[in-house]
Amino acid sequence: MEMMGNESMIWEGHPTWRAMLSFHIKWFVITLILFGLLLLVRSVGVDLPYALIGAILLAGIVLTIAAGWAQRFFTQYTITTKRLNIRRGILSKTESSTNVDRIQNITVKQSPVDRIMKVGSIDFDTAGEASSDRFSFLGVNRPQDLRERIMHARDDEKTGTQHDGQGGLA
Repeated sequence: MEMMGNESMIWEGHPTWRAMLSFHIKWFVITLILFGLLLLVRSVGVDLPYALIGAILLAGIVLTIAAGWAQRFFTQYTITTKRLNIRRGILSKTESSTNVDRIQNITVKQSPVDRIMKVGSIDFDTAGEASSDRFSFLGVNRPQDLRERIMHARDDEKTGTQHDGQGGLA
């Protein structure tokens, strides 16, 4: 993301690997269920070689890991003193941004597992009623800390003061 005049970086990141655990667990379980069904089909007399069943199991595991990695790696969140930005995509890119001073509400969401893993999502409600006026950073580390940094940036933008991105005055 290209910076404008007096804009500085507050935070940049991707969804954390810990936030992807539920995705991986779900698809590993689906892969194991498929594996079990193939073994059951084989046990009732259908001629399925064990090598094919093993290859399907291995392919399911590899695809799950690759899809989770791609989803995480090709999603980038950026927060500057002026803007929020979300960039997604591999071959085609989708980029959304909004001005920090348009943020009206910030909601942190964490399931019990998210709280244990110290990850969560942050939902931003911005001025406007369109669905494009809602931003979500999914799977970020310590979402409460990040919310505080964003609130400081928003307040600084409204008052014209500057902090160092860590909560202190610059």
